[in-house]
Amino acid sequence: MNTTSLRRAGPAWIAILLLAGCGGVGGSPSPATSGSAVTPGAGAVRVVTTTTVFADIVKAVGGSRVNATSIIPPGVGPEDYEPKPDDAKSLADAQLIVQNGVGLDDFLDRLLSSGSGGKTPRLVLGEGIPPIVVDGEDNPHFWLDPTLVKTAYLPKIVTALSAIAPADAATFQANAVAYGTQLDALDAELKAKIDTIPAASRKLVTFHDAFPYFARHFGFELVGVVVANVGQEPTAADLAALVQKVKAAGVKAVFSEAQFNPKLAQTLADEAGIKQVVTTLYNDALGPAPADSYPGMMRWNVDKIVEALR
Repeated sequence: MNTTSLRRAGPAWIAILLLAGCGGVGGSPSPATSGSAVTPGAGAVRVVTTTTVFADIVKAVGGSRVNATSIIPPGVGPEDYEPKPDDAKSLADAQLIVQNGVGLDDFLDRLLSSGSGGKTPRLVLGEGIPPIVVDGEDNPHFWLDPTLVKTAYLPKIVTALSAIAPADAATFQANAVAYGTQLDALDAELKAKIDTIPAASRKLVTFHDAFPYFARHFGFELVGVVVANVGQEPTAADLAALVQKVKAAGVKAVFSEAQFNPKLAQTLADEAGIKQVVTTLYNDALGPAPADSYPGMMRWNVDKIVEALR
């Protein structure tokens, strides 16, 4: 999604899902999980993130020395979210606020301008990462490339947590190294799965523009998106143009995220004669198990994409 999308978006199709436990990282994380199930210890650093994805990554670095919670609940993306009164209290109680920036979570600026948490240290994960520009705007979905999580997000999280709890700096660094190793293994696993898709079939049509970093890293062609601005349906002319583009490219499947109404994705598929429609991907938010951790979410998405395109 771009900044225009966020400005125009309103609440729609919110499906709040229960967050299941995801395994631990306090020393060496398992390949399928991250730090979500680690119980915060006494005096743990209180971190508030904008999304469940970032909360999970912060927990992987912080282990039991961090208590990280997300403003946006599981299964809900920033484009769906309307801040609530309790969010201001959460921000006011935080020792660190973590957001992505680059237009993804601009609602945080409105919350902070109200006076809650305005003086709390803030970490902007996407700051300084060279962006992919989509329709003239910087795309914020860096985390769908796991190498950017390892090389850009993790060092920033270690630095920010260490500034607040310097006595735990070595623990944060060790956890980040272990998690980075886990991400390397995950990346290799996902690439091996994607390699089973014929090169000519590695084409994506998605609901909104969340996948440019994913596509660049894993070797997909992005053919088009169903909606240019989340919350604003395409015109009949826009849809007709996309149908022709999809037909010409020989696209085999249409993909959408679970929090969005599947109607538009299905309409596009019907008009283009596409039989495969996947409406259960996650990117801006974690979902139910097994997509309830960052590694689990990435594995879930790739499995669904491979199944549809192979």
